[in-house]
Amino acid sequence: MLDNDTYASPLPAAGKAEIAEAALRNAIVTCVLAPGERLSEAALAEEFALGRGAVRSALAKLKASGLVSSSARSGWSVTPVSAGEIRELSAARRQLEPLISSAMLDDTDRQRLKGFAEMHIALTQRQALDTDIVPTIRRCERDILELLAGRLAMPIVHGWLSDLWDRAVRLVNFFEVSGRVRLIPANRSRLVEAIIDGRKADALEHLATANTALETYLLDRFLESEAMVGGKSARRSAGKSKASGSQHKSATDKTRTLRG
Repeated sequence: MLDNDTYASPLPAAGKAEIAEAALRNAIVTCVLAPGERLSEAALAEEFALGRGAVRSALAKLKASGLVSSSARSGWSVTPVSAGEIRELSAARRQLEPLISSAMLDDTDRQRLKGFAEMHIALTQRQALDTDIVPTIRRCERDILELLAGRLAMPIVHGWLSDLWDRAVRLVNFFEVSGRVRLIPANRSRLVEAIIDGRKADALEHLATANTALETYLLDRFLESEAMVGGKSARRSAGKSKASGSQHKSATDKTRTLRG
C-alpha cells in the first residue's frame, strides 16, 4: 500500500532569510494567510517565530514574486484574488512553460523523472482523490516541473516559473477551500514520457491543455464565488464562502468574456 508519508520533496539547507521566505510563502500559498489579508511584520515575526529583519526581507521578496503588495498607507497585504491575476498567470504560463519541453536531461534526470511519473500515476489512480492525497499529488507534480525548469540553464526564467506555479497553486487552494469543486490533476506522466522520448510537439500540447484546464477552472470558480474578497481572512471566516448561485452555462459565458 502506498503511504502518503513515503513521498516527500527534498528540502535544502537555508539561512534565516530563506527560512522566513519559505515559511511565509507556504502560508500564503496554502491560504493560511488569506488573499487580501493585511500583514504586520511584528505579528508575523511572533506567529512564525522569526526575526523581524528576516520577515521584512521575506516580504520584499514575496512582493517581487507577486504574492504580497505594499503601500505607504496600508502597509503589507496578501495579494487579493482577481480575474486580472488569473489572466496574467495564464498568459505568462503560456509564454514561459513551453521552454521546459527543451530541458537538457542526463541519464540521472531521466531516471528521476520516471520515478516521479510512476509516483504520480500511483497517486492519481486511487479511487478517491481526497483532501489527504491531493497535496501529495501536487507536490509530485511540482517536483517534475521544477526538475525540468532547473535543466534550462536559465535561473531567472526558472525563478519566474516557480513564482507562477506558486501563485497558481494559491488560487487553486483558495477556491477549493471556499467551494466544492476540485481541480482534476493533469496527467503529468504524459509530459514526462513525451520529453524523455523527444516528442516535443506532444509535450507542448500537454502543457497547453493543462494550462487551458487550469484557466477555465479558476475563472469559473471566480465567477461562481464572487472571489473579490478584499481583506477577508480565511482564518477569521473559517472557510465560509459566498456562492452566487450562477449556473455553469452562465459562468462559462462570462468566462469567455473575461478571457477576451
